[in-house]
Amino acid sequence: MPKRLRYTLPLLLLWLWSVTAVAQEADAVVTAETNEVHVNSDMAYTWTQHRSVLMKNERAAHHAKFYIYMRDGMTMESFQMTFSDATGKVLRTFKQKELMRSELSQGLADDGYMLMLDATPPVYPVVASFDMKVSFKRNNISLPIFSPLANYNTQVVSASYDITYPEDFSLRYKSVNTSAKPVESVSDGRRRMHFQMNDIQPVQDTEYGLPLSEQSPKVYFAPETFTYYKTTGSLATWKDLGGWICSLFQGRDALPEEAKAKVRQLVANCSTNREKVAAIYQLMASSTRYVSIQLGIGGYQPMSAAEVWKRGYGDCKALCNYMMALLAEVGVESHCVSISTQEKHLLKDFPNFQQLNHMILEVPTESDTLWVECTNPQLPLGYVHNDISGHEALEISEQGGKIVRLPEYPDSCNLNVTEVSVSLDADGTASVDITETFQYHYYGRMYSLKTLDKNDLRKLMYSLYLLPQAEISSTTVIDESSFSGLPSLKYNLKAENCKLAKNTANRLFVPINLLHKNFAPAPDSHRANELYIAHGSRQRERIVITLPQDYEIEKMPESVKLSLPFAEYTSEASLIDGKLVITNDYLRHHGVFPDAVKSFNEFERKISDLYASKIVLKRKM
Repeated sequence: MPKRLRYTLPLLLLWLWSVTAVAQEADAVVTAETNEVHVNSDMAYTWTQHRSVLMKNERAAHHAKFYIYMRDGMTMESFQMTFSDATGKVLRTFKQKELMRSELSQGLADDGYMLMLDATPPVYPVVASFDMKVSFKRNNISLPIFSPLANYNTQVVSASYDITYPEDFSLRYKSVNTSAKPVESVSDGRRRMHFQMNDIQPVQDTEYGLPLSEQSPKVYFAPETFTYYKTTGSLATWKDLGGWICSLFQGRDALPEEAKAKVRQLVANCSTNREKVAAIYQLMASSTRYVSIQLGIGGYQPMSAAEVWKRGYGDCKALCNYMMALLAEVGVESHCVSISTQEKHLLKDFPNFQQLNHMILEVPTESDTLWVECTNPQLPLGYVHNDISGHEALEISEQGGKIVRLPEYPDSCNLNVTEVSVSLDADGTASVDITETFQYHYYGRMYSLKTLDKNDLRKLMYSLYLLPQAEISSTTVIDESSFSGLPSLKYNLKAENCKLAKNTANRLFVPINLLHKNFAPAPDSHRANELYIAHGSRQRERIVITLPQDYEIEKMPESVKLSLPFAEYTSEASLIDGKLVITNDYLRHHGVFPDAVKSFNEFERKISDLYASKIVLKRKM
């Protein structure tokens, strides 16, 4: 540690501990971060980082975890982490030899490994200081991003980034969510850019707040041209980047004769391209599986289609290339599409590799465009799942790269339909039959229900519903999705002897809310700066309560209609053929709504109050 920092750190820590008003909602404070990137020719460089974090409580414990993915050509030159108290006294030191190395991966072929340290702070508050130097010797197509606000509920006091590089090296940068500009200088044939960010306020992790990735300030760096495993490419435009990726696929689409014969036989009776795609997608589902492949240029170049046919596995790009080859054999054109599962928007004027981490297939058909998730052909064909819907992506073709946007389902399509039948007895017990259907984005959220065994499914049902003392007699989960159509999952629950109503003298008090255990507004949504609803949705409920004999309704819920720009809610209750029928309809619109957090909380609180009310039944005299 430099001498100046060694003497000033204790004073800084004492100041941070004593001033409680500073970042009072932050669990952690980054007191200092420095980054020094020294670029040599051919994108060989070193990266030195120092980072000190004051962790106030256990919620900040993740700041004491360190991990870095090491690939071919990378070397950890030095590493040290220390825990210190308020006076600067070192409590514990971790050296490089204590880093754990893990080569476990999803892949059967991976030349990378993880270096990790999972340290437990001895006390709170405590300061964790990291010092690291990593060298990248060759085949590098990206540089470290300057992103000091890497975690929620964290304040950054001071962070800097210095990058030096040869004068003839064409380096570009892009600032996002910040106005930070570099201080530039030239010395001894090298250029230097210095970036400084101070007093970055914490972003709270809230259910309806904008994701951290869309709020945190960061600076990207990239060369205009690069050399990668004896190939050359350009990042001047997205078209250029797409052209380079396309070149890595050339000559890797050849199929063995048996594969050609198989696929031609499969589509022999297909009359449309969509039918051909569905037939081949079914073949993928029955004969391939996803495996990550990260060997050398294999990080960007796919296994050949012939290898996938032979082995039955591949990563996202290999499986896309394979299906593209199968489709081409039967005359159907398709394109591979690079996409991010984390970021919705690509930087239009700054082509880069950091925003692309996945690949899917784009297949134009007679009526529409299919976006095919080749890594999981168990999903309905063309289902644009939650991780990619509405995202911008890079279409790859021989013409180069082209930015496209995947569709986002209309809010009302992301549907959860609930049908509840309640047969209520005079003692307050009831038999309950609940059927729920989940479509589109709800399907994606509930898809894992199919994997639960009966035991785990029953436990989940007890946690979801208000079923006091009930005995769950049966649970079933059915994937109703047509293979190439509507994504739809349904489950059914039957329960007996549920102590549903409170019996007092000649009255029964029946809760309206059978479905939403502890239904209430998100407890932290008020902390968001603006209301953000990633995916719109619609919840429709129909609850039918068969009343016990000799009882009549004394009090029933009133009809309600609420409407605001971000949501609509209606609730109606009526007596039909001696049965009480309650219908609820809650529609949420996707989008960003400035200055709407308070009204959204009030909106959900009203709904919560409605669900908390009771139906009163009175014994007939």
